[in-house]
Amino acid sequence: MLKQYPKYKYILALADYSLLIVSFALAVWARFYEKPFDQLLAQPFLLTQTVFILVYSFIWIVIFQHFNLYKINVFLTVVEQTLAIIKALIYGLIGMIVASFFIKGMDWVDSRAVIVYFVGFSFISITLFRTAVFQKLFRIAAQKKIFRHKVLIIGTDETAKMVAVEMDLDESHGFEVVGFADDERAKGEKVFEDLCVVGKISQLKSLVKKYEIEDVIIAQSDITHEKLLELIDKAKATKANVRLASDVYRIIPEKVFVERFLGMPIVLMPQNYNNLLFSVYKRVFDFVFAALALLLLGIPFLIIAALIKFSSKGPVFFRDTRIGKGGKSFKFYKFRTMYLNNDDAIHREFVSEFIKQNGEEKKGKIKKITDDPRITKIGKFLRKTSIDELPQLLNVLRGEMSLVGPRPCLPYEWEQYDEWHRRRFSVIPGCTGLWQVSGRSAVDFNDMVILDLFYIDNMSPLLDLKIIFRTIPVMLLAKGGY
Repeated sequence: MLKQYPKYKYILALADYSLLIVSFALAVWARFYEKPFDQLLAQPFLLTQTVFILVYSFIWIVIFQHFNLYKINVFLTVVEQTLAIIKALIYGLIGMIVASFFIKGMDWVDSRAVIVYFVGFSFISITLFRTAVFQKLFRIAAQKKIFRHKVLIIGTDETAKMVAVEMDLDESHGFEVVGFADDERAKGEKVFEDLCVVGKISQLKSLVKKYEIEDVIIAQSDITHEKLLELIDKAKATKANVRLASDVYRIIPEKVFVERFLGMPIVLMPQNYNNLLFSVYKRVFDFVFAALALLLLGIPFLIIAALIKFSSKGPVFFRDTRIGKGGKSFKFYKFRTMYLNNDDAIHREFVSEFIKQNGEEKKGKIKKITDDPRITKIGKFLRKTSIDELPQLLNVLRGEMSLVGPRPCLPYEWEQYDEWHRRRFSVIPGCTGLWQVSGRSAVDFNDMVILDLFYIDNMSPLLDLKIIFRTIPVMLLAKGGY
């Protein structure tokens, strides 16, 4: 799984980690310079503080990753990178101060002078190293082909040619295009300058091995979603990193910060949802978070229950069948927001139109459900703020749902799905997801599925936390609903 990341990213992360530790050591020395070195080493809790700094510096690297400081279109800049470093240091500093409250004997971390010195030393050293040293070394290494990436481009249409043109003009990234793979054109046929077709897509695995390909870039835009996903699966079966530069996946760079090579948004397509360690972490995190949330929300739940009871007849909770992982059904919980014995024909019609819409020509033309007579007055508020979704924490406790993942669907929605749509449920569905925090009403159904598939391929603890934190303002500001 780690092979998908180039070596230079590990070098940069190691340099950042080392500079954080050195900066803290210098900060301690600057604060206590009048004390002999042997007295500093004899200080109580020396081991505790040292271990804390070593561990927390690693956490800081995760924060750097969160602010995209290891993406090539950030660390090759000056202003954008500097701003990201400042944000990462501030967030990390807040976390370190909070963590120090729970650990006794943290004299160094508790010292304001040490903190001030540390912030100054770390900002100056990391910024100077990245902008004055690493950038130059990276460009020199790329030009001399030290950081060399042998690339095979799948496709021969205009998108594929554009990728080849950009890579041919660039000297700072170390790309070396071997050629193109295509089933429609003959082997040896020229596509761009001296670059030609080296084989068929059906021979992809052997081509990757023969030419020692490190990166396969899928650059076909005149292709259906189904065919593209088949192509991605075929590329993932090789040892190469799989990247995507296709207009079919245009929604990803529009809604998600992705790495840009040569000014082009190229989406990395890893496959990690079968990672056992992450699956265990995700289940434990889901259970603990849901249990704590239900305890904290006890009183608000009682208030909401009373409002629902007083506003209309019927139960507080709405239980319905939803489709989850692998197409299996389960009982789904929400606060009731509708009157009893209502007709679901309105929603069925909306869902049918939403699924059938395709592309920009239909986006925004689907009539939204407004002033739905089935919804109660309190129900409108609960839906607008997504508070009606909170009982799904019970589904999370039972393992039927996760905090983050593709949203479960209704049985009659499932029946209208194409086969590639159903890939959304190769993982456990979630209470919130990438689509929910990306502006639902601005995304058509196919784009929604693509965002879900992107999440599945890129699942990580950090991405889950990002989505959870972005869900809060979406709920508070009542954005993104349809």
